Amino acid sequence: MICKVKETVKNYGMFNENKKVTVGVSGGADSCALLFALCQLREEYSLEITAAHVNHGIRGDEALRDELFVKDFCKRLGVKVEFAHFNVPEKAKEMKLGVEECGRILRYDFFESINPNALIATAHNLDDCCETLLLNITRGTSTKGLASIPPVRGNVIRPIINCSRAEIEAFCKENRIDFVTDSTNSDDAYTRNNIRLNIIPKLKEINPSFINAASRLMEDARLDNDYFNSFVEDVITKSHCNGGYNCKEISANHPAVIKRVVARIIEAETGAAPESKHIDTVCNILSGGKTQILGATQVTVKNGVLSFGEKQLTEPWSCNFTKGKVEIPDGEAEFKIIHNSSSAKIQFVHKNVLDFNAVEGNLVLRSRREGDEIKIAGRNCTKKLKKMFIEDKIADKNSVCVLADDIGVVWVEGFGCAHRCRITDQTEKILTINITRGV
Repeated sequence: MICKVKETVKNYGMFNENKKVTVGVSGGADSCALLFALCQLREEYSLEITAAHVNHGIRGDEALRDELFVKDFCKRLGVKVEFAHFNVPEKAKEMKLGVEECGRILRYDFFESINPNALIATAHNLDDCCETLLLNITRGTSTKGLASIPPVRGNVIRPIINCSRAEIEAFCKENRIDFVTDSTNSDDAYTRNNIRLNIIPKLKEINPSFINAASRLMEDARLDNDYFNSFVEDVITKSHCNGGYNCKEISANHPAVIKRVVARIIEAETGAAPESKHIDTVCNILSGGKTQILGATQVTVKNGVLSFGEKQLTEPWSCNFTKGKVEIPDGEAEFKIIHNSSSAKIQFVHKNVLDFNAVEGNLVLRSRREGDEIKIAGRNCTKKLKKMFIEDKIADKNSVCVLADDIGVVWVEGFGCAHRCRITDQTEKILTINITRGV
């Protein structure tokens, strides 16, 4: 295993410039093997090693056992160790994050605080990478996700990332390295544990060398990403202009490059990694002078320049229903009334229709109002529009078109019509609604 660690260190230049390293040590087999291995290589690489352990305030006496074990383990290796105590569940509520994500943030902040100029070594291994790969695939991922956990990310290094868990456990046994076991590792209610305990064993039944096969896939994906990343940086540099980015310069590339360029630009401009739908939204407006909202950011293409700015929220608005075209904020709505000839077909292929004869009184096209609710056709419950918009992550709630009659809401843009106005076999007149933005 030491040979693999040295090969990984060499391939990724982990200690080329910095010899100070903070090692995250939980007390488990992986982190203890990592610390032991780096101590074996301490003189060869002239390393200054400090260990770091975090008590997350979750597992009570077991967490205290881990802390005492790490203290003794580091003493035997002659390594200085720093400790931190957090109440992660409480902090997660304060930060409005999941417990795992909150714990990760607090851990890395602590590691960074020990020595801001040091490298941070974590004990992610090849099995961890395979678990992350499968997790990414289930969520829908790009080739970046196929690359799984990077061996180096900024000042974070992962020297045992090419070592399997079996190799690590054999290394511990060979070198008589003691370690502790986290009891939650056997609980497959956690998604990652479920993948490790149930999914990967099934894949190994299909291919006993699954871990190695996945390793080749991840390495190829990393190489592809490295190539694309360098190419993407060149495109971004060339496209950068006063006020934004030259759309023609971006669009002149292969779609695979365009999506990566757009993703990198969105992340740079918003500070957050974009979802696939955000990337597609921006790609779709590169060729036209339109405006879209991405969370708290307004994205505009004007005179061939893609630009980003703080969004301007739409004020409450309303207009009376009339056949033909009606102006709405940042666009227009077009209403048509057609006689029903194939109601079933229209019902299932077009959300923007309703039974005009089911409307009660006058129709008004407007923005959402407090208390608005609707029972969408085909669904079994009535929901507040406010809740629907929150669940769908709609930031500019007043921009969504709402059609209402004297009783209440009959149709909501992007969601469909009310159950009472659905198309049926008895429908005689069908109202169609077409919304066009950026006109």
